[in-house]
Parts: sequence; structure tokens; C-alpha cells
Amino acid sequence: MRVQVKAFGALTDILEKEFYMTAVDTEELLTVLSHQHVALAHRKLLIAVNNRIINDPVVLQENDIVALMPPYSGG
Repeated sequence: MRVQVKAFGALTDILEKEFYMTAVDTEELLTVLSHQHVALAHRKLLIAVNNRIINDPVVLQENDIVALMPPYSGG
């Protein structure tokens, strides 16, 4: 499925802020991005699909919005 990907925080040093790509699920999306951008390969990320943070792979639908964020920090 073709989805919109948005990168936030320090991830914008590696990825464009917004772009489109094709992926069946979030696991495939991350695999493809990790191969294209080696700096992502071992990075912890928070992933949201349509404004909901996910912990497990999610099957993507056409025009979903996937947000990639660095983990929250601070106190």
C-alpha cells in the first residue's frame, strides 16, 4: 500500500520530513528504510499509524499516515 511517512525530531537528519512509500506493513516499511538508510538500522523508534502509537507490526492500508519518532526522553 502507498502510505505517507512523516519523520520527527532527530530522524529528520536521516530522512526527509515527509515522503510517500509503498509497504504492506510497518515491519516491511522499517526494513526497507533500514536498508536505504543504514543509520536507522539499530535505532529505537516510536511508530504511530494514523495518530496511534503501535508496539506490534500493523498491516497498512492505502493512504495511511505513518509517523516515525525518536523515543520520548526527559523527566
